[in-house]
Amino acid sequence: MESSKTTSDIAIVGGGIVGSALAYFLSQTDKKVVLIDRSFSQLNGSTGYAPGLVGQFNESEVLTRLAMDTVREYTKVPGGFDAVGGLEIATSCEGVDRLRSRCELAKRAGLRAELISSGQAVSLAPDLVNDDHQIALYFPGDGAADAIRITSFYQENAQGKGVELIEAEVTEIQQANGCVNGVMTTSGLIPAKKVIIATGIWASNLCQFDIPIPVVPVAHPYMYGEHHTPKLRKAPWVRWPQHHVYARDHGTFFGLGSYDHAPAINEPRDTAIGDWIGQFDETLSRAMRLIPEETKFVPRKRFNGIFSMTPDNMPLVGSIPSTEGLYMAAAVWVTHAAGAAKFLAQLLEEQPVDDVIRRALDPSRFQGRDMAALTQKSLNGYNNIYKTEESGAPKV
Repeated sequence: MESSKTTSDIAIVGGGIVGSALAYFLSQTDKKVVLIDRSFSQLNGSTGYAPGLVGQFNESEVLTRLAMDTVREYTKVPGGFDAVGGLEIATSCEGVDRLRSRCELAKRAGLRAELISSGQAVSLAPDLVNDDHQIALYFPGDGAADAIRITSFYQENAQGKGVELIEAEVTEIQQANGCVNGVMTTSGLIPAKKVIIATGIWASNLCQFDIPIPVVPVAHPYMYGEHHTPKLRKAPWVRWPQHHVYARDHGTFFGLGSYDHAPAINEPRDTAIGDWIGQFDETLSRAMRLIPEETKFVPRKRFNGIFSMTPDNMPLVGSIPSTEGLYMAAAVWVTHAAGAAKFLAQLLEEQPVDDVIRRALDPSRFQGRDMAALTQKSLNGYNNIYKTEESGAPKV
């Protein structure tokens, strides 16, 4: 579409799952909203390649709450969420202790969680789990999200309620006298009173910030197995936390990913797919040893899926205080996307929000810190991706 000629109340830059969810929630208000992306037919960002595992429990209370809210929203999308459950596997006594602690904390958070035997885990996911571990933690309410379907649903429903979708390349966030006034695109200027940057791994590229925005794009290997006849029932997703490996039953094939490699910054080009890195071959070979031999997991496709890290493994969602009208939603996983978008919609509507969540996600929380040190801290957290540094969070 051509760019808008009249000033919008809100312009959202980025049509991935977060930006589209935000457009959907804002479409239920009286605001004039535009959603801008260079491609709506092909999702070029992380949304289009995300494995889709949704594990609701996190040692961060904030992320757990966002994930639970996200699942509530995804279940409203036809075909959007498959509640297949989730398994975490312990392979040592130390791992057993960790799962026992996680189980108790998850229950306290209001989630269904239970410790099960090795045999029970195998019965739930026979193609993914060997019967040689000690114990497993089972989350019946977890599952897998179809991020592309959910994003399309949000876009179509937002558009049906008056949100304008503009397909154009964004070149700059326009500012004057400390305020945003619109978005410059290849189709011209789109005037707007408020602008939200929801471009994921490209979040820091569209304007100059006077605070650190440590959204660090990192390389990550994932692979698809050969196609097979779908099973009668999909297996839960599986994580081996001590090995930094996870697997998913995609229905007609299995998928496998791993964080068991040296972290690597990977500046994105036009998509969230980067060049293959040589060390990933051995990384995935080690990961495949966790899969039963009988499954005959043969890689069909391997790719480097770039995603964002932050120093505390928390998203950046909220206002940029130095520029009136400028907001951000970056480093948000599919697991937390709808919850984070609802929270930001409340901020934009000037509704009361939970102050604990606001402070935990505040994009300005790294103000005054050295960007190089923040970048290194982000990389250092890659191999322990599920740990956070939220104030008061239990470390499990």
